[in-house]
Amino acid sequence: MTTPAPAPDVRLRVRADAHGVVVEEASDGAYLRCDAEGHWTAWHRAGGMLRRALDGRVHALGAAVARPLADAEAGAVHDAAARSAATFAAALDAPVARDVDVVGDLDLARALLRRAATHDAAWGREAEARARAVYPEGIPILPPHRYRDLVVTPARGCPNAQCTFCAFYRDRPFEVLPPEAFDAHLAALAALLGRAVDAYDGVFFGSASAASIPDAVLLDRLARTRAAFGPRRRGVATFLDADHAPRRTPARWARLVEAGLGDVTVGLETGLASLRASVRKSADVARFVAAVAAAKGAGVRIAVCVLVGLGGAAVADAHRAATVAAVASMPLDARDLVYLSPLEGALSDDAVAAETAAWRAALAPATPARASHYPAEGFVART
Repeated sequence: MTTPAPAPDVRLRVRADAHGVVVEEASDGAYLRCDAEGHWTAWHRAGGMLRRALDGRVHALGAAVARPLADAEAGAVHDAAARSAATFAAALDAPVARDVDVVGDLDLARALLRRAATHDAAWGREAEARARAVYPEGIPILPPHRYRDLVVTPARGCPNAQCTFCAFYRDRPFEVLPPEAFDAHLAALAALLGRAVDAYDGVFFGSASAASIPDAVLLDRLARTRAAFGPRRRGVATFLDADHAPRRTPARWARLVEAGLGDVTVGLETGLASLRASVRKSADVARFVAAVAAAKGAGVRIAVCVLVGLGGAAVADAHRAATVAAVASMPLDARDLVYLSPLEGALSDDAVAAETAAWRAALAPATPARASHYPAEGFVART
């Protein structure tokens, strides 16, 4: 009996479809992902993972945080990613069966990699400038379960803009874009992404609280977005500042849900009224709970954000007890989330782990919602 020859080693693994191309180098773990326009979006090399964000910036991804690169360093990354794409494209021009494993459209993979090979530092600067025009205040933060959303900004700034702990929107007044400016924003976003827009299965309305926009205006912006980009499988999500938003009934929320808005992230931070007041949020916890209940009455998915470490050790127990009680009074279900976000600089890494464990233990019997870690400093808006 003849012994079968061992399967040949595969040097390159390539996956290509309408959403883009991914190339992996089996021998050293190199990885390049490009979107449907041939724009590189993620690149892994010996020094670690790099990602090009939706707002055009390049980030080095570490264990817990994402570090935005300075212009010169980002330019060098664009050049190196372009060379990597050229190398992969050359390998696919004359593929050897034992060296290349292709899933999907080989011709498309070649075309996208050749296009990516032209996207050098000069292209990167131009692309970032176009992204800044679309997102003039950047994309400071999204909730983790919506990181891969297409970000649309019908408003800028924050209706509160004075929370003492906020590193993202403090002192940025709330401004709703007028219809003409919003239409221009949608058109510029479509031009920025091109065919790559089809990879996004959800939309996030920024910035700090698009749910603070009056109903008639918000319904109009939802309709304009749907007309520009079509319906998305995961619908539209947004932040809600429950202290600075219309007091909606379930029926009013239902009209928004029918228009596509089905997912809201709210910043409770703490259920301890005195602590909320000390960080310049409303002390009216009951109003916050009522706002969540009204949204839930229309079937909206809720994510409640809590700041672990807020107020320090002196109020840690009271903060946790009052917050768990507030969350327990909300009609949350298993689809919902409670985000545990460590207040940056308030706790050591060991203390964060211990406090997060204590919060999880306290929340587990109080709510069917799932508690999840939310490291805000690790955010990168995905492309």
